[in-house]
Amino acid sequence: MLIEELSDNNKVKYDALAVQYGTIFNSLDWLKMFGEKVKVCGIYDKGNNLIGGFTTYKERRLGLSIYRNPPFTPVIGPFLKVNAQNPVAIMDAWKKAVSLMADFIEDRHWSVISFSLDRNIVDTQPFIWKKFKVVPGYTYIIDLNKPMQDVWKGMSAIQRNHINKATRDGLIVKQVWDFGIVKSLLLKTFLRQATTFNEYYLDKILFDFANEDNSFAHVTFKDNNPIAASFCVYDKSTAYYLISGYDYEDRHHGAGAWAVWEAIQRAKELSLKRFDFEGSMISQIECYFRGFGGTLTPYYRINKARLPLEMLLKFFKRDLF
Repeated sequence: MLIEELSDNNKVKYDALAVQYGTIFNSLDWLKMFGEKVKVCGIYDKGNNLIGGFTTYKERRLGLSIYRNPPFTPVIGPFLKVNAQNPVAIMDAWKKAVSLMADFIEDRHWSVISFSLDRNIVDTQPFIWKKFKVVPGYTYIIDLNKPMQDVWKGMSAIQRNHINKATRDGLIVKQVWDFGIVKSLLLKTFLRQATTFNEYYLDKILFDFANEDNSFAHVTFKDNNPIAASFCVYDKSTAYYLISGYDYEDRHHGAGAWAVWEAIQRAKELSLKRFDFEGSMISQIECYFRGFGGTLTPYYRINKARLPLEMLLKFFKRDLF
């Protein structure tokens, strides 16, 4: 088994594998938005057959080489096709792939590394052995195989009451394809929170990538004014709650929750198996997500920095470094 940057003649096979074994964030349609900063890495078996992959994203800041997830991309992989049936053989294949991935990332010319791994990666020992700091993160995932009435009952009473009040107060939720509305509400949210984000890549996602085959958005209206929005991307099995926005000047407690509930129902209509909230380690947001009744699901983030930069980062990012 070995890892190499993906060659042009393997792109079609890579995309087919990504569709079957990876997520939408592994697809070349998603990754091409980030240009040359993204490197797609193929995992090959001993016969040099492509069997999996993952992504790296490199940017320069203040003369430093920083490797991290691409913007708005929650996980980099890896995904892997394993033909073995024996449980030990399956574990061996994954251990080998993750070990090679750790070696490959370690061998880059980096100042800082910070990647989030796919949800199915529970064995992070190869990164620990390479002296990466491995930090758990958490998301909530709703099982859409359940009847929607069970999903509704599984939500907190507070969320259900907020949605019911929104309906009584005459709010309306619509599925929209004018993603400019989503952007405008997101901008209001970030301006209020004084938070920065990459508007260039937001535009790429909303206006270049998104279409009826990979995305949907729902907006809550109050007196014909948009006040809350949810935007999701999806692959063959999962909808990912990627972007949201809210108008705090014309707010209603149930506006955001109702837009999310409609998104969950839309994911069910598309015969998807899961609705992934994409997690948050901010306690207020985590509490909000928890109210929708999903299953708490861990994922892992690998971090490493060169000395003495690591010592500096411990003051500002102690939870990560």
